[in-house]
Amino acid sequence: MKFTFAALAVSFLLLVFAVIYASWQSSRASEANLPVPAMEQIALALRTFHHQTGRFPSDFRELNERVWRRARTQQISPDGKTLTAAQSNYFYTFHAITPANPTRADTPPKAAIWGAPVGERASESATYFWYVTPQKIEGWMGPALTRETVAVTGAVPSEQQLALLTMTRQTTNGVSLTAPKTSGISSFLPF
Repeated sequence: MKFTFAALAVSFLLLVFAVIYASWQSSRASEANLPVPAMEQIALALRTFHHQTGRFPSDFRELNERVWRRARTQQISPDGKTLTAAQSNYFYTFHAITPANPTRADTPPKAAIWGAPVGERASESATYFWYVTPQKIEGWMGPALTRETVAVTGAVPSEQQLALLTMTRQTTNGVSLTAPKTSGISSFLPF
């Protein structure tokens, strides 16, 4: 009789452990497919390139050669304008905006970057559009867009086009433009 109870207790503990482990595994698999943007890493690489050369690269291939040291060759399209990051489930497009006469230009050179989620959970993530200059980043964020929508919108959309795509301007205030918003107890309090 004691052996039966001991076997029953061990079986129950194994069942509880198996349920917890299966739940943890499915949660991990689900999180692996969630798109995670790398806009800040791309902006950092662009600024590094600009610091080294005094200009922005013409495409991702040039950035890959100088800053990433050929680490992303397989992810870059043949024309060099797009990068598909399968690990993070994001698709990026890049366009350099250089003034006609850089020495007398009123505006600094810019790099325009689109970041759109891809994969089975793309609808759960945001699309980003950033202007990167040597001094600052102007960012917009909106709902998940497809590659086709980004391509139709154009490399450098106007603010009206971004508004039509329901993308809103993001303020930095020293906070990451791609970090998820936290909701703690203070979000429920009226003060």
